[in-house]
Amino acid sequence: MSGSCSSSLLLLLLFLLLLQRGAEGSADCGSGAFRSGHDDFVLDTNEAVREGAALLTTESVSADADCETLCCQNPTCNLALLEPRAAGTRTCVLFDCIYKNLFVCRFVNQVGYQSYIRTSVYQKYLQEQGKQAPPIANAGRDAIIQPGETVLLNGSESLALNEAHITTYHWRQLKGDPGLTLEKTDHPDQVRLSNLKPGSYRFQLTVTDSKGQSDDDTVNVLVLNQTLSASYCLAPLKVGPCRAAFPRWRYNVSTRSCEVFTFGGCKSNENNYLSEETCQVACRGVTGKLTHTHTRTHTHTHAHTYTHTPVVNGLFYYLVSSERSIVLPAAEECGKACGPEQMTCDSGCCLDRSLECDGVSQCSDGSDESDCSELSQTFSQLLGINMNDTKVLCTDAPRTGPCRASHPRWYYDPLDMKCYRFTYGGCDGNMNNFEKEDECNSACQGVTSKNVFSRGIFTRYEKQDEEEGKSGSAALAVILAVAILALLAILGYCLLRRRRRSAATTRSAHTQLAEQDTLVYNSTTKPL
Repeated sequence: MSGSCSSSLLLLLLFLLLLQRGAEGSADCGSGAFRSGHDDFVLDTNEAVREGAALLTTESVSADADCETLCCQNPTCNLALLEPRAAGTRTCVLFDCIYKNLFVCRFVNQVGYQSYIRTSVYQKYLQEQGKQAPPIANAGRDAIIQPGETVLLNGSESLALNEAHITTYHWRQLKGDPGLTLEKTDHPDQVRLSNLKPGSYRFQLTVTDSKGQSDDDTVNVLVLNQTLSASYCLAPLKVGPCRAAFPRWRYNVSTRSCEVFTFGGCKSNENNYLSEETCQVACRGVTGKLTHTHTRTHTHTHAHTYTHTPVVNGLFYYLVSSERSIVLPAAEECGKACGPEQMTCDSGCCLDRSLECDGVSQCSDGSDESDCSELSQTFSQLLGINMNDTKVLCTDAPRTGPCRASHPRWYYDPLDMKCYRFTYGGCDGNMNNFEKEDECNSACQGVTSKNVFSRGIFTRYEKQDEEEGKSGSAALAVILAVAILALLAILGYCLLRRRRRSAATTRSAHTQLAEQDTLVYNSTTKPL
């Protein structure tokens, strides 16, 4: 009997444990995982993609919560956008708004649209800060490089809040080969990395402010090995299924240089860069021959060998020759769970995401090409929305950028409906950046807090004019106090001097009167 009770108790405990784990698993895609954005705002898709956001997929849903669930199940998704309802269903569009550790999505007013944002992303990039909030650490942009390249990590865009200032910056390595060299530079927020070998690295920046509060941020550095260099530097030009026109850069192994091309806007491969500089850092010196065939044998061969060369101009080049074959993972892999860099075919097999929507069916069921035309159509609709350019540029938070110049500029704050000064570093800025105050006021007239998707992107910035006003008021008060004291001292001196003169005059009068009296007395008393 006791054995039966023990068995029953054990089964009950096991059931409760499984139930708890199930609840925890559902919580990841349930309450708290996402938060609703402001209604009647749509993504500025053109600008977001231009800055590096990625359109992931689109699907029709009958319930709003289904769109949130779809995004939650995709580890690269952090924005779920719902188009206005039509005929009982809504189009759900999924985006990745993080590009190299920067939130690049912004929103404008548009009736009928709704959005969900992953909570962790909202808290880091958009949440409004309280009066006692700690500083905001910013470890800069993620980097993709060749072995031997030198990398500078910068914390210059970190922010101190509530009249505090940052006192210390501390960097430490969290992941990667410990044999690298990490050294400080002349800038307190900056460190230099060298002796980087192939692999994935992660570094943490901790900033502490003058109130003793601190915050952390991380940045990733990917040092390409042979196989990854093939993907990032040897992959063929891919426009993608969408039909917009975004200037991008790719590495052309034939010319050993980075070249500009026109990207359609969705489903890129890895050989796709926003700038020539990032392309060069990722692929500098790579040579080789790429053989790429679209077959269902699912084998893509990149024949090349990597050899080291001497240091040239301070950079260590990583070269490739055609002596060695590198077999990339099969185009379709079955019988295992798909990784974050893979799409799931309808059959359950996995396919490298860079091969999706490339014009050739590589899933055995053709599902890698089945939704591409619908994706292109949805993308075109989002691009076709009439945007108010004024509201777009004037509701973007000021961006100082990672460079270290010091250009005095003005930005518009729609919460206060006023322009404020800020210091622009000289690169990686945005359009809410004016050289003169009157230009700022003229361009953004009429833009208010109703046009702002997230107040937090503005409240986290100190208003320089307000600080200057406070400092100016304090200085004026001190000057007035000193002036009043000086005036009182002068008045006191004058009064004292007047009293002294009055007393001297009185004494003189008394003396003269006494002498006159004496003379009169003498004249009247002198004998004849």
